[in-house]
Amino acid sequence: MRKKKNRLITIVSVFLVLVLVIGAYFYVSYLNKKKQEAEEKKSSSASVTVTNFDRNKITKIDIKHDGIHLVLEKVKDKWIVNGINNPLYFDQDKIDDIAFSCAQMTAEKIADSNPKDLKKYGLDNPRSIVEATLSDGKKVTFYLGSETPITSTYYLMKKGDPKVYVVWTNHAENFTIKPQKLLSVKIPEIDTQNITYVKLVRKGQPTIEIKKVDEKNPKDNEWKYYIRLWNLVQPYSQPVGVASDKFSEFIENVPNFSPEDIVGEDVYNPKYGLQSPRIELIVKDNKNTLHLFVGNNVNDSAVYCKMADSKVVFTMSTYKTDFMNTIKPFDLIEKFAYIVNIDYVDKIEIFTKEKKHTLILDKKLIKKARSEEEADEYKYNFQADGRKIDEDTFKKFYQEIIGLLIDGENDKKPTGTPEVTMKFYLVNKKVDVMQYIPYNDDFYMVVRNGKSDFVIAKEQVQKVLKDLEDLVAGKYKPPEN
Repeated sequence: MRKKKNRLITIVSVFLVLVLVIGAYFYVSYLNKKKQEAEEKKSSSASVTVTNFDRNKITKIDIKHDGIHLVLEKVKDKWIVNGINNPLYFDQDKIDDIAFSCAQMTAEKIADSNPKDLKKYGLDNPRSIVEATLSDGKKVTFYLGSETPITSTYYLMKKGDPKVYVVWTNHAENFTIKPQKLLSVKIPEIDTQNITYVKLVRKGQPTIEIKKVDEKNPKDNEWKYYIRLWNLVQPYSQPVGVASDKFSEFIENVPNFSPEDIVGEDVYNPKYGLQSPRIELIVKDNKNTLHLFVGNNVNDSAVYCKMADSKVVFTMSTYKTDFMNTIKPFDLIEKFAYIVNIDYVDKIEIFTKEKKHTLILDKKLIKKARSEEEADEYKYNFQADGRKIDEDTFKKFYQEIIGLLIDGENDKKPTGTPEVTMKFYLVNKKVDVMQYIPYNDDFYMVVRNGKSDFVIAKEQVQKVLKDLEDLVAGKYKPPEN
């Protein structure tokens, strides 16, 4: 009985030990599997460090690829290229980015820890060899291989390291950069709120030239009479006022200028069309000058360009430059036939074939302006052919005279007898003579001081003459707004 009992205890003990062994086996297997899964997950999700040091320690970068040899050297914190010591000529940020690839490179993963065949990675004959020299004389060398089956990644090795890494395309682009991509294009920033000068020259189209009126300049002083901020000095025979809203629409395109791609320095290459540019644009604010040349089209979406002070050719999207092709001088100007501030007019004589009328604008200064924001105050004595006219009525008629609006450009010489003449006698003893000479049955040529650039509908001028007769007769009724 005792023997049976001892045997039973032995069997149970063996069974328990067996269960514990089997349990331990599966538990260890489970832990190993979890560890492996964690390592695989970590390997697939975390980047791998290839290099990790301060890029400012790099003093030289030697790049060789596709028959190109670039030597980038740092001299007094500025990069020079192939011995050309003109830091402003090269894109310092782009070269710093290459240095960053050398100093702070991370890989997506390790493709092979101990490769037996470099050919399948394109590393038996590397696409590019890059050597970075540090300030302590140490050298770090990279070998760029072929593109991986996964788009936008490449194989790479580092000298002294047996592993083959998979790196992102930005490193590959830096290590296969072409010399022209290092060239710098500086497009000055223009403050559109402080524009002082614009000139647009185009083949086959009239030149547009605009100058800001400077009231502090004695030569520009009289232009304040004509209520202008800018004068269009080309292409018309005499300066014309620029419409502020149209000018703003035009000039707001300038800050959009930016290069799309750097082409090179061969400005004489006829395919660029920059020896005889299709467009030349000059824009000045109170600090900077932008001087751009536009050449031939690259394709439907880009054009070749260069800055006037640089030999670097670059491309720019056509949507950024198209506004220069389409703008017309007539689109930019104020459409007033003649406008002058009433405070600067002493007398107006209006002649027709039958009559002459004289308007007197007698005024007395009662309060001098104390700042540029204020205006002088006057007491007026208005007369029309000797008849006294109250201030409100006369000013409303004056608005009609200066409210005449041109309708288009004149393509004829101003010859013939004027049907209407208006002489404006200004306070500076200057006389502006406006003549309206028949252009055809419907329009007059607008002739200012003997020169004509525009036409105006006859009905506008005739309406002013009719209202003048009413003013003189004391029956004038101002037009309803």
